[in-house]
Amino acid sequence: MKNVIGLPARGENFYQRSREVEKVTRALSNGNNIQITAPRRVGKTSILWFLLDNSIEERHYVYVDTESVADASHFYKKILEGIVNDPKISRSLKLKSGLEDKTNRIFQKIKSIKLFNAALEFNQEAAVRDYYEEFLHFLTAYASVEESELVLLIDEFPQTIENIRNKDTEAAVNFLQRKRELRIDPVISRKVRFIYTGSIGLNQTVSSINATATINDLASIEVEPLSEQEAIDLFGKLLAYNSRTLHPGAISALKDILQWYIPFHIQLIVQEIIQATQAHTEVTAEIVENAIEELLSLRHKNHFDHYYSRLRTHFKNGAFKYADALLKALAEKHLLNKRDCLELAAQYEQEVEYRKIIENLMYDGYIHFNTAQGVYLFNSPILKRWWERFIC
Repeated sequence: MKNVIGLPARGENFYQRSREVEKVTRALSNGNNIQITAPRRVGKTSILWFLLDNSIEERHYVYVDTESVADASHFYKKILEGIVNDPKISRSLKLKSGLEDKTNRIFQKIKSIKLFNAALEFNQEAAVRDYYEEFLHFLTAYASVEESELVLLIDEFPQTIENIRNKDTEAAVNFLQRKRELRIDPVISRKVRFIYTGSIGLNQTVSSINATATINDLASIEVEPLSEQEAIDLFGKLLAYNSRTLHPGAISALKDILQWYIPFHIQLIVQEIIQATQAHTEVTAEIVENAIEELLSLRHKNHFDHYYSRLRTHFKNGAFKYADALLKALAEKHLLNKRDCLELAAQYEQEVEYRKIIENLMYDGYIHFNTAQGVYLFNSPILKRWWERFIC
């Protein structure tokens, strides 16, 4: 198993997430559309690519990243182009036959797809102005003739909503309403499913524009960090691929220091260990501790900077100042209770909104609430140490 940093892991490099894959396939079998919820760097995109690469239950999976999309028409055009470029769909005999049938009124409404060398091809038709209508007609046609379900894996969907909202909030709400209409269409819903995910929360993004009713038809599936045993297993496999062995003390050190087991952090630690040791080295607790200390050096600042830059893009004005102050206080004091959070909110005039801000920080993987102690803490001790070192 190769140690793939920053990119979704595929094939033999994908660490099996059987629980999550089973949840997704079961929800699809029940006819649900899905939002996958999880903090950043937990492995959401890798799970989508696993579905795509393995055609689970013989569905047609199409993956599209819409992070850069900033208007509705561009969104539908990009999704439609992604569908048509899929090899299985492009060479579908039933879709080809439908396009060739001049009497088929559904297929003849589609202007942006043509036949070329016995395959479907996206046409970039200049006359097309509303790609929502093109998308609607194609999905209707697909659902009318195909037997296999089409599952659209739409990554970074919440960011798309934010991009549209930054231009026009009403347009963002309208976009969400039309998306819902597609999902519940009586013809389309027979054969087409949507899975949405992203590095920011869909619920929080939609709630910020008072449009939660537009996603109340989605089943929510949470992707959790790895279990302790899974984290140790992944750690061992990545080291074994690079001809390193594990001393029992290294496992104890990893558990003590890491605590929050997301694949990305484990991969970063392994990368440091490989760079610092020779092949056939037995990895000890000291080596693990040194690797983590090196990970928190200025050389690796880029691996964690996105946590802070995310605050600046997601929160504005007083909300940003409060989120910034809250995380700095947590990094320095280690924990805060509810009263501490409210008193801090008063300093930044956020008494009304502070609960939503905290919910966003919890969803995005910064912090959690320990119910036994009644306090907020950083999820990751490593992130806490980075915050204390570079942000405070």
